[in-house]
Amino acid sequence: MMRYNVATLLQSPVGTTRTYEIAEDEFRADDLLVTELRGKVLLTRLRENVLLQGSLDAVATLECGRCLEPYQQPLHMDAELVFQPSVAILTGEPLPPPEDDSVYMIDGHHVVDLEEAVREQVLLSLPLRPLCRPDCAGLCPICGQNLNNGPCSGHDQELDERLAVLASLLDPE
Repeated sequence: MMRYNVATLLQSPVGTTRTYEIAEDEFRADDLLVTELRGKVLLTRLRENVLLQGSLDAVATLECGRCLEPYQQPLHMDAELVFQPSVAILTGEPLPPPEDDSVYMIDGHHVVDLEEAVREQVLLSLPLRPLCRPDCAGLCPICGQNLNNGPCSGHDQELDERLAVLASLLDPE
């Protein structure tokens, strides 16, 4: 559980900090399974908000963009996020919502829930084009065999006669 009660932190002087260790064996970020989520976060009391600074490491199971095989992708995330209380700590009165969309809310019980913030950080740290390795050969465009396992055989490439003119451009003659 990545939920931390910050009521005492919100009543402390500005600059007061709390450190929390994060250790989750499994974490779901949308349809993505993330394992071995480990790290440390530092919560710092600001004048009106709480600043989270942290570093997390995890392993995501992704599908290679070339060969479509699953593989393990290590992830590293550095985050600096702001959390704003939704109610006043002393009176319990509701506070106005933040003007900035990047600010996360502290719930009415003064609990910081890091799950959404971690989910966003995981998704932001994913590679745009996941590759199991830089030299991945991909799939055969004709039979679909994984070319990382060796060249495919047993089929002849039939050239579409409409493309024969283009194929002649490839001939070194």
